[in-house]
Amino acid sequence: MGHHKLRRLRVYGGFLDKLDLRFADGLNCIIGGRGSGKTTVLEFIRYALDRFDKTAGQSGKIADDRLRNLLAANLGSTGCVEVEFESQEGLVYKIRRSANEAPTITDDRGKKVDPKVLASSILIDAAIFSHNEIEAISQSPTAQRELLDRLCSQPLHSLQADIDQAAAGLRENSQRLLQIAARTKSARQDLVDLSSWESKLAAANAAMADDGLSPKIKEAAAAKELRAQELAALARAGKAVAKLRDHLGDATMTQVKGLDEMIPADVVAGPNGALFGELRQELTRRETELEILLSPVVDRLHTVAENIAQAKRDLAAIHAPAEEAYQALMQQADAHSERLSARDEAANQVLRLQTVKRDLVDLEEALGSATQERRRLLDTYADLRRKRTETRSKIAKDISARLGGKVRVIVTPDGEAAGYRDLLVSLMKKTGRQYNAPVDRVIQAVAPGELGELSDRNDYAALAATADVNADFAETLFSQLQDNLDRRYELDVIDREDAPQIELNVGERWRSADRLSTGQKSSAILPILLLESEAPLLIDQPEDNLDNSFISDAVVPQLREIKARRQLVAITHNPNLPVLGDAERVLVLEA
Repeated sequence: MGHHKLRRLRVYGGFLDKLDLRFADGLNCIIGGRGSGKTTVLEFIRYALDRFDKTAGQSGKIADDRLRNLLAANLGSTGCVEVEFESQEGLVYKIRRSANEAPTITDDRGKKVDPKVLASSILIDAAIFSHNEIEAISQSPTAQRELLDRLCSQPLHSLQADIDQAAAGLRENSQRLLQIAARTKSARQDLVDLSSWESKLAAANAAMADDGLSPKIKEAAAAKELRAQELAALARAGKAVAKLRDHLGDATMTQVKGLDEMIPADVVAGPNGALFGELRQELTRRETELEILLSPVVDRLHTVAENIAQAKRDLAAIHAPAEEAYQALMQQADAHSERLSARDEAANQVLRLQTVKRDLVDLEEALGSATQERRRLLDTYADLRRKRTETRSKIAKDISARLGGKVRVIVTPDGEAAGYRDLLVSLMKKTGRQYNAPVDRVIQAVAPGELGELSDRNDYAALAATADVNADFAETLFSQLQDNLDRRYELDVIDREDAPQIELNVGERWRSADRLSTGQKSSAILPILLLESEAPLLIDQPEDNLDNSFISDAVVPQLREIKARRQLVAITHNPNLPVLGDAERVLVLEA
């Protein structure tokens, strides 16, 4: 498979109105005097592709503000840019973006494409680095991780999508567990009164016998209780059928009907269209088969639901005379009405609470099912994150090997702890205890998921021993987690990202990028930027802060070696790049 290519840039309106640049595969160098718009060209492409600088913190905000100011000054309020892009599958897209609007994308036939493809980095992707962004990368672990991820974008993109899906499943499962917990708590509180109401019912029945109430009245009271049980039975049956019908009905049918949409037309039209076309036809056939199989089941459930509804109406008609007779009998037995009312109330409460008791059994089954599903999701989530770390570690080793002992990348698994710390601090802030130092020790010693498991077992002694915190702190933390189950479940989806560290060999000693001089930072980061990738590389003045010998001895050979497998666009003032790099195209801008 080939690589992505930037084919053309056109500008309408503003400072660079009517600019039309065509790019070659290989090395493209953009040159021109000061004020000719070289940097603006790169930023216009960034804007069209929606590739804003994601550097965290103040530097990222400054870069974002700088880009917006540049766009306002050079594109105006009515101008627009248009980028023509060829994906590695050979599909051509036009991305058009006006000032202050989202991008619009069309394929080579003029058909609109979902702008989400820009975020996916699968069909459209580019690595764009502004002037001085190399130095920002050296200071930002997040930017270094994104740089590393670019070099293994396809497997990592798939893994990250699966990780996000597993995390979404865990969050959905958490909501289900919280709902089950709330309903279970309410049910158990209600059931505290069951024995009391059963005693009241027994006492009321005994009192009726002691008062010599006629057998007719007692039979009428018993019949009324049975009528209530009949209504409750129909309600349970209707609820169960409705639940099953909803599960197999619209939601499932919609998913079935959307199976063929999993293979988009753009992919079918690509170079592997024969394979994907057959698969899409297969999915379409299966959609029809599944719909034929499911429709009778759903229809029968509708019929059952209608029959239950009719049974309710029939039962109401049957009950009506008996209920009227009961009320008339109660009026005749006015002397005993107070005892009968007390008996009716007790009977109704016992019936209600017996239903709650049955519901509690269902809730316990639902809890077991949801807990089992959560274990499966947790295993999947952990396995996917482990694979992501392994993928990053492998590419880091490959980078280190390819750069011949001059630059290396080290990946620390789960090295990012900010989200984990924020959660623990938010819990401990409420307690009035000192928390900074013990929280840091917990973070260093115990993974978020492991902390959740210890909390579930209330094993504060194990936490105290493992994290070297006192038992009171551990007990307080667990108390907070147990009282805030939503925060407890958040522990399971904290994605402690890996922390890569780029290092440069300086005098036979390795130094991390954030401790290097400006020139050394460029010497460490630029060789990584120039490694093979599917995405074209656009970079503004890569030669800045580098001496000519490093450019000619290190940068130029790497340019010449990689340009056959990756498109490069460099804005430059240094003649060594286009001349010694044997540029396929030199684009000259005039002030």
